[in-house]
Amino acid sequence: MIFKHILVPYDGSKSSARALDKAIELVKGNAATQLTVAHVINLQPVVLADMTFAQPDAYQDQVREQGNAIIDKVKEITGDLPLSDVVVLAGSPAQAIIDYAENSDCDLIVMGSRGLSSFKELMVGSVSHNVILHAHIPVMIMK
Repeated sequence: MIFKHILVPYDGSKSSARALDKAIELVKGNAATQLTVAHVINLQPVVLADMTFAQPDAYQDQVREQGNAIIDKVKEITGDLPLSDVVVLAGSPAQAIIDYAENSDCDLIVMGSRGLSSFKELMVGSVSHNVILHAHIPVMIMK
């Protein structure tokens, strides 16, 4: 199957690196395929009981620095691909990925999975699980 636009959520983890490798393999098989690598920054406010707190500036700065390092690494990896770009998304990771895929006419999401235990995934959920449940396009998970 030939895809026109592949989205790879990337956070620097081993599983997201495997997802990026797989997406690059798919893209190299078809030079007309667009590859978008997305790094999601989750800067949502912290909510405790009835009070909401913004994330401290130092934390936000640290997250941005880590994000910039990830973006630089991705650009280095995808630099020789003619139709590739890197985007930074903000918000809840699963929702940001789903929204971007829908709004950008992606036809495949290739992403990593952290491999949470069944109990932990049941308690906190996982980004990949939520994307699989709510995306309207195929999702390929790399472990």
